[in-house]
Amino acid sequence: MRPADLTGPELAELLHRAYLSDLGDKAEALRADERAELADYLGCHPEAREAAWEAWTKAFDEASIDAEAAEYWLDVEFTEPCHEDRAQA
Repeated sequence: MRPADLTGPELAELLHRAYLSDLGDKAEALRADERAELADYLGCHPEAREAAWEAWTKAFDEASIDAEAAEYWLDVEFTEPCHEDRAQA
């Protein structure tokens, strides 16, 4: 998986799987390396994060997902700070 090759909806599908897995759902979890690669990519590419977020929110109603909780998870628990930003800190 190369996150840079994925569309917003494809990134959203991966986020959805990771989120449900973190909530204890029986969704197919991402492998640890896939999860780390996606978290790092989204942290370094805010435009991709926004595209994924926009696509993912379209599934919230039918999946009964609380948007505020999901956005907190994405920004605080899932997405890694960009490695370039960490080096400057």
